[in-house]
Amino acid sequence: MLKTGGFQDVDFNKQSCDIIHIKLVLEIKEKNCGGSMAYKIGEVAKLLGISSETVRYYEREGVIQSQKIDQGSGYRYYEALDINALMRVRMYRNYGFTLQEAKEMLNFCTLEDIAKRLEDKKRELQAAVDWNKRLLACADRMINIHRSASEMLWKCQIEESPAMYRFCYQIQDQLIGDPEIQKRVQIWTEKMPVVMPTPLFAKDDILAGNKNFALGLCVMEEDADFLCLDPQARGMEYVPSQRCIYTAISAQAGELLHCGLFQHVLQYMDAHQLELAGDAIGRTVSTLHRSTTQERIHQVWLPFSKKTSDFSSGGLTLKAL
Repeated sequence: MLKTGGFQDVDFNKQSCDIIHIKLVLEIKEKNCGGSMAYKIGEVAKLLGISSETVRYYEREGVIQSQKIDQGSGYRYYEALDINALMRVRMYRNYGFTLQEAKEMLNFCTLEDIAKRLEDKKRELQAAVDWNKRLLACADRMINIHRSASEMLWKCQIEESPAMYRFCYQIQDQLIGDPEIQKRVQIWTEKMPVVMPTPLFAKDDILAGNKNFALGLCVMEEDADFLCLDPQARGMEYVPSQRCIYTAISAQAGELLHCGLFQHVLQYMDAHQLELAGDAIGRTVSTLHRSTTQERIHQVWLPFSKKTSDFSSGGLTLKAL
C-alpha cells in the first residue's frame, strides 16, 4: 500500500491501467487550483508554437493574466481560458491586426464591431494581394531587363521602345526645387520596383557630345492605371512606343552620365544610313557595388530616321531614302 498525500491508499497489485489513472490524478492535483486547471508558461508556449517570452509579452500587454500558484518558485501558471484567448489573439494578428486591435476585439468589441473590422481588413488584404501580383509581374520583367542589359551592353539593335509615363526630378547633379515634383518623388519611390529611374539625353546634346543629362522616374504604360497615375500632373510626360536603336550603357563610380557614352550608337547609325530623330530615353537597370568601384547600368532607346541625301543630275535634285 502507498500513501498518496491526501488521496486514498493505492493497491499496486491492480492492473496497470489503474496505475496510469492514478498518475493522471496526481498530475491534476498538482496543477489544480480553485477547481481550474493551470499550466506552466513553457507548456503554453510549446502548445501554441511560440516562445515563453512571447507569452510574457502578451501578459505585460494585458491580453492574459497568470496565476502564481507556486509562491515558493514564482512559476507562472495559466488557465485554459488564457490559452484560448492567446489562440484568438494570434488569429487576429495573422489577419494583420495590431496587438492593441486584437486585444480590443477580444475584450470590448461586439460581433458587429468585429465583422466591420474584418471587412476593412479584407479590403487591405485584397490591396496587398493585388500589389504582390504586380510585384510578381515586375520580377518577371526585371529578370528580362537584367539579362537583356547584360547581352546588349555597348551593342545596338533595332526594336520598339517601351511606352511609359515619366517626369524629371534632377538636371545634371542638381535636384529640381519644385515642391510638387519633390512630393511626387517621395510617393513614387514607395512604389518601386513598379516605378523605375529613367535617364533622358537630349538629341542636340548627343550630337554635340555634351555632358548633359536629366534623371527622372518612370512607370510603364501597362502599370499606369494600377498606380492611379495622373497623366495631367505638372511635369508628367507620356513617351509612346516607337522604333528605336536599343543599347545598354554603363557609368563607373564618380562618372556622371553624359551624351558621349553614345558614340557606338552614332557609329551604328552612320553604318546603316540612319540619323538620330529625337531625345533618348532610358531605364536604370541596376547599380553594382564592388570593393573598389561602383557601376550603374542603363537601358537606352534612341529614335531614328533614314538619312536623306541630295544628288544633282542635270539640274534635278533626287532624294535617296
